Amino acid sequence: MKFNETQRFNRPWHYVIYALVCLLTIGVSIGVYIFANKSIESAIAGFVAFGIVSFFWFSMRLETQIDSEGVHYRYFPFHRKTRLLKWEEIEAINVKQYSPFSDYGGWGLRFKIFNFNDILMNVSGNKGIRIEMKSGKKFMIGTQEEVAAKTEIENFKLKIEK
Repeated sequence: MKFNETQRFNRPWHYVIYALVCLLTIGVSIGVYIFANKSIESAIAGFVAFGIVSFFWFSMRLETQIDSEGVHYRYFPFHRKTRLLKWEEIEAINVKQYSPFSDYGGWGLRFKIFNFNDILMNVSGNKGIRIEMKSGKKFMIGTQEEVAAKTEIENFKLKIEK
């Protein structure tokens, strides 16, 4: 048995934010071209920025897998390769509710306020897999499948303790 989850920025309010960013980028590009220096290079730079924002927006995804090796995660495009937190390196793991804004300053890939050893990776919501490593590093990996994640964590905890 194993737990697999892939999350993307696909909530309706995510698209509203994306649309606003796109309109702002295009508007500024056109405004600079018309009112500032009539330089086509400025307009092209704005559209290139729009393309980069679009690429990042539509390629971002949080992948989480829990199996016999440990917890695998990847927040693409920030992590090109999947990373592994091995069971033998994990001090504590559970699923809990948290406050993305007051604890970490928002959603996405973030650090706990004033603590760079406490990392948050999420897309939306306020439930996550809390992992404390023996090294002192801490992770909060957002999940939309709280019950399935809890079940798999408990299954692997029992196997490790035996």
